Amino acid sequence: MRRMSAKFRARAKEAKPVRDRLVARAGCCMICGASQKRPKHHLAALNQLVCHEISNGPLRQKSLDKPFCILVLCAYCNQHEVEDKGKWPQSRQLAVLKDKSPENYDLTSFNFLVNPNAPRRIEQHEVDYWVKQHKINDNSSF
Repeated sequence: MRRMSAKFRARAKEAKPVRDRLVARAGCCMICGASQKRPKHHLAALNQLVCHEISNGPLRQKSLDKPFCILVLCAYCNQHEVEDKGKWPQSRQLAVLKDKSPENYDLTSFNFLVNPNAPRRIEQHEVDYWVKQHKINDNSSF
C-alpha cells in the first residue's frame, strides 16, 4: 500500500463523514449490487463497500467530499471493473450515479470541477446513452 502524505491524510479525514454517509445510504455496490450482507464475490474483502472518485487522478483530492463525483462500489468493481477507462468512461460512471443516486447527480458541477474552461466536456446525451443502454439490456448490474 502506498504511503499517504500528511496533507492527503488530513483531507481524507475531513471527507470521511460525507463518504461514510454515502456508503450507508447506498447500502450496496452501485454496479453489481454486492455488499457485506449480500455477498456476490467469494472473498469477503471484495464485498467491502468503498467510495470511487469518478474524477480520479490529479483531481482525486478535490473530489473526496463531492457526492456528484463519487460512486459507492464493492472492492471488486472498484479494483477490476471501473479501472478500464475504455469500458467505463466517465460518462458511463456518471450514468450509474444518475440511475442509482439521482439526488447526487450534477453534471454541471462535475464538468466545472474537472475543467472550469470546458463546461460541456461531457454532455447530457452521452450520459443518457449509457442509461438507455442499461435499460435496454435490463441487467441486474450496470
